[in-house]
Order: sequence, then C-alpha cells, then structure tokens
Amino acid sequence: MSPTRIRADRLTIPILLATVVAWSATGCGHDTRYVAAPTGVDVHAVPTHVRWTDFQGVQVPGADQGPAVVSGPVATGYRRTPAGAALAAIGTTIRMSVADDTQYRLVGRLLAAGPGRDAWAVARIRLSIRGPVPAGTAPQVLGYRLTGWSPDSDGVVIYTRQHDGSLTANSATVVWSDGDWKLALPAPPAGGLVTAVTATPPDMVLLPQP
Repeated sequence: MSPTRIRADRLTIPILLATVVAWSATGCGHDTRYVAAPTGVDVHAVPTHVRWTDFQGVQVPGADQGPAVVSGPVATGYRRTPAGAALAAIGTTIRMSVADDTQYRLVGRLLAAGPGRDAWAVARIRLSIRGPVPAGTAPQVLGYRLTGWSPDSDGVVIYTRQHDGSLTANSATVVWSDGDWKLALPAPPAGGLVTAVTATPPDMVLLPQP
C-alpha cells in the first residue's frame, strides 16, 4: 500500500495527536487519578526558566530540567525529576506527532523499546508528512498534571488548547531508560484517547506561555 501523503496542518495535527495518545495512554481512557509522590518530592513545582522552541511549527517547552541537548529533531538530557519527566512526555509526544519523513526515524530513538514502539513505526510508514504546521493552526500546550511519580516511571496528563480555542487532555507515560526519560507506548488500544475538557484542573502545573 502506498503511503498516505499529508501535510502537517490543522487537519492532521489532531489526528496524529489522537493516534499518538492512543499508544501512549496507560489504560482504556483518560486517566486523571493521582498517585502520591514520596515525601519531599514536589510534583507541582513549575519547571524553572521555561523556554519555547519551534519544532515543525509547534511550540515545544523546555527548561532547566531539560532537554539539555537538542540535535535536529532529537531532544535528550532530561533530569530525573517530576518536571523533567513531564517535559520529556510533552516534548516527545509533539515530536513523534509532527516529525516529517526525514525526521521520524530519529525521533523513534526517544521511545521506549517494545511492541508499542514497533506498532507506531509500522503505522508511521503509511503516512507521509512533508511540511510543518501552518502558522496559526498549531495546538498550544498549557500545562500538565502528574498521575503518578517514581524515579523510574511517571504518568502525565497534558493539557492543550487547540487552534479553535477548545481544550483537550491526553495521558502519556515515560520510563527512565538508558539515562533518560523515554515515552512508553503499549500496544495500541481500540480507539483514540484524546479527551475534550471544559477547563484545566486547579492543580495543573501551568507553563509560562511564549
């Protein structure tokens, strides 16, 4: 079957994010349950010196907690902290969603090995993304909420404003592997897991906007 050739535009971004979230979610729906962190770990601490960089027309947050190194489409070097894990989850979700045909194989290095990563790679071959997201149509990450934290694994709910003003939330999981946080993709569930929300929660970690 020939690849489906698409542009990364206002139509494909929600579709790709829905696909990505379906693989990165940890359960059968939008999981907002909070698991208490160990004593002395502040899961609500805002990342320090937040900065935003463009990747394929989408603004990606970074901070002192990571990434420390950005080489082309690959961002690495996140701290082993709640904020570092959250930034890795956000950044990798965006990168794997909109990486073009010359980038996605490199971005695959940011994913934890397993059947989920293999399934994503197979599905991605069937698409062809040839350009960045046009100005004014990209979603904007507002913040995140942790649903579980340990030095080895973290669940993150990412809150995003779409270009039409609507709000969405999606769940992702990162695991500590080979000295960095990697996005863990279990085998794809039956449907997409992007959830529409009417408001962000009061305990969301708000990221300063660009």
